Amino acid sequence: MDELAQKISERLKLFPNLKETLTKLDNGAITAFVEDAIDQARVDGFTESNIVRGASFLAAHFCNLASNSDTNISKQQASVLSIEYFDRGGSDDYLVEYKRLKKSLTQNTIRFL
Repeated sequence: MDELAQKISERLKLFPNLKETLTKLDNGAITAFVEDAIDQARVDGFTESNIVRGASFLAAHFCNLASNSDTNISKQQASVLSIEYFDRGGSDDYLVEYKRLKKSLTQNTIRFL
């Protein structure tokens, strides 16, 4: 694994909500998601100075989807009826942050909240 992919893999382990997810995936899958995230981030305009930040969130999103965790399941319950549904259209907080970072590229800066 090259240095860039290694940095992103290490950063994935820093996300507290992703630790359990990562245990569900083998190293080959994680490496593939990291490489895919790097490729996509480059296409989206991230440069070597900020690609680790962007690709880390995108790789986290890929891992989260692949682990099939139920973080996007919503539940409504009435006294006689209970409904569970997938309500974020495949999105999660990692993808939301990636898109926010990508949007900030047009302003020539990466800003964190």
